[in-house]
Amino acid sequence: MNLGRLLVIWTARHMLALLLIILILVAARYAVPPITLWVQEQVRIARTGPVQRAALTRALEDYERYAAARQVAAERRSESLRRAPEAMLRSRHAAIPPAIAREEEATLTGSELALAGVRGDPQSIFNHYRARAEIGLLRREMQAIDTLLAARVADRSRASLAQRRLQAVQQLDASRARWLAAREQAQVLNRRPLAPARNYVCQNAPLGVGCENYRALTRANEAMEAAAAQHARARRQIAAIDAAMRGLAVKDQAVVGAASILERQSAEARAERARVEQIARGNWLVWIGRPMLDVLPTALAILAAAILGPVFIKAILFFLVAPLAARRQPLRLLLKDGGCIRDAGSGSAASQMVRLEPGHELLILPEAVQSVPERSEKRTKWLLSWSMPLSSLASGMVALVRIRVQSADDVVISATDNGFAEVALIEIADGSAMVLRPRALRGLLQPIGQPLSISRHWRLRHLSAWLTFQFRYLVFHGPCSLIVEGTRGVRLEPAGSGRGINRAATLGFSAGLAYSVSRSEAFGAYLLGKQELFNDSFRDGPGYYLYEEVPRLGTRGGLWGRGLRGLGDAALKVFGL
Repeated sequence: MNLGRLLVIWTARHMLALLLIILILVAARYAVPPITLWVQEQVRIARTGPVQRAALTRALEDYERYAAARQVAAERRSESLRRAPEAMLRSRHAAIPPAIAREEEATLTGSELALAGVRGDPQSIFNHYRARAEIGLLRREMQAIDTLLAARVADRSRASLAQRRLQAVQQLDASRARWLAAREQAQVLNRRPLAPARNYVCQNAPLGVGCENYRALTRANEAMEAAAAQHARARRQIAAIDAAMRGLAVKDQAVVGAASILERQSAEARAERARVEQIARGNWLVWIGRPMLDVLPTALAILAAAILGPVFIKAILFFLVAPLAARRQPLRLLLKDGGCIRDAGSGSAASQMVRLEPGHELLILPEAVQSVPERSEKRTKWLLSWSMPLSSLASGMVALVRIRVQSADDVVISATDNGFAEVALIEIADGSAMVLRPRALRGLLQPIGQPLSISRHWRLRHLSAWLTFQFRYLVFHGPCSLIVEGTRGVRLEPAGSGRGINRAATLGFSAGLAYSVSRSEAFGAYLLGKQELFNDSFRDGPGYYLYEEVPRLGTRGGLWGRGLRGLGDAALKVFGL
């Protein structure tokens, strides 16, 4: 690549970097401040919203209690005003404006009311709505006093109003009678012969002679007009008197409106609380935090139960149940057992050389075979025992290789579990038997035509079985040799007068031994999952017990168990696998 091309690439790369830097700075200038303000506002609402809502709720509860008592007092006050003398009414009327001024000092502006909510001051909020309600009630009381005073003035003239109305009615009737008489007279004059023509002549060319009829008609019409005017005046006078008498009825009406005034302030407080809640519902912090806070007590209770529950249960098992189980009679699966079991190799190792004689066959997992004689006969045996297909499947003893030879030869086998596993060859003599967990079995050596005998023994009535959750034991009867695998090695030791071992490490024991459980030594080790609750105890030989040097990985439960894997292991333990 020449220098010019390198220079162009370098320049283009740095120009693109410059453009990216410019875009980042522009975004930081115009996008970050609005986002910052929005986040700050959301945080403020999330912090102050619950405080405002709680303050408004408390103030509303106080106001509703006040309103219920104040409404009763207002009704009693209205009743007392109607019976009060005029001097007392006027004195009370004069005292109301200063009282209104004092109440107005306790009211808050919109910003002051909002600040009281942010501070969480329900007393100031309550005083605000109480003062507004008192102002409304005082103004209502002043209006009621004005009405009562006007009514009492009008009450003194009630009798005169009735008399004046009677006179006005009489005038109305008299004016109507005069109007009817004048109209009758005019109609009589208009019915005379040639009355219209003579009236026309007398109206347009006044003559002194012969116009008496016209002049009489004119007087009759004037009388009708006067009677009609008097009739109208009487009707207007009657209407005015009726209006005055209706005003007198005000004093008999009950003073109303106290409940509506009090309810108006309560509605305003509820509306303010609804506004605050609406703002809070739109806040994403509140939207996320409120459901979390609602379920937090339940979650804490569940967490406490999850943390303390296993500790409590383990304490009960260790201090109460385990001593009771240790005092029970030991379990003996076979009363007649030779107890003749030995390690046919030189101890456990990563690999073993198994001597295969004619007339014997080796059943082993394919992955455990390292080398075999070329002339050996190899077949597939699908299950360890067709009488126990599920147990064979669960323990992994499926698709076994069956190896037979015509002449004595060696087969090299190795561990299959992990890099720390070792295998051992355990020989069981004829007349002897051994309890073994099939999970440790990798193969077996047996005479041809004399297949391995495996018996099942259930112990549902034994307390230790319920405490260890092992209800079934599989017993392998000799003559045979078992290829057993264990972590860090496998040991076979005589039980003697009595031996104890970590239950998690136990692989098997002679079926004639007295088998029992004893509580582990330290509660702390059991609590932290370092040890099982029970140790296996073996005594009353002859007999041996078999164990792996280190319990297999994953068997320790810790303080709070091993989850689903622990459930699976427990299910296999129930069936002795």
